[in-house]
Amino acid sequence: MGMLLIGILVMNSVLAFAVSSKYWEKNPLTIGPGETEKAFIVLQNMAGTETVKARVTIMEGTDIAKLDNPEMIYEIPVGERVNVNFTVTIPEESITGKAVSPISPGGIYNLVFDVTTVTDSDTNSFGFGTGMQKVIPVSVVLPVAEKNTIAPWAYYLIVGTLALIITVIGILIIRNKKKK
Repeated sequence: MGMLLIGILVMNSVLAFAVSSKYWEKNPLTIGPGETEKAFIVLQNMAGTETVKARVTIMEGTDIAKLDNPEMIYEIPVGERVNVNFTVTIPEESITGKAVSPISPGGIYNLVFDVTTVTDSDTNSFGFGTGMQKVIPVSVVLPVAEKNTIAPWAYYLIVGTLALIITVIGILIIRNKKKK
């Protein structure tokens, strides 16, 4: 108990670090076979007392997702947020079920990001690294076939043409009645 209390008193900084995303279980990243989508997770240091450095890796989903800067150490200043960009690509072959990876339409696949804080190697003090994971659900959907719809101006053209035909027929009928 005494060592814990001394450890808490000796710590001179607070690490308040979080990872967030606009995607979650009820709001997955939606993408179709043959498509590529850019997205990001957010590293936050909203209540800390010093800049946090973190490394991000993909633990699950490397067959469909790649970090844009896989070797980067992200610096997150106090009160700031930093985006970690990644790209998701679903193979075109997924639409037929002949993909090399087991990705198929209708499935939900989880990308698991591992975020680990890093300390400066030039400091001699002992520090604790913090690690956390962020899961991004990816929903693979079949592309929706486009409907062949008529442009709005075409409706006016059709109605105008019908009105002109009816008017001409009406005039012809009236002329024929007058001749008799």
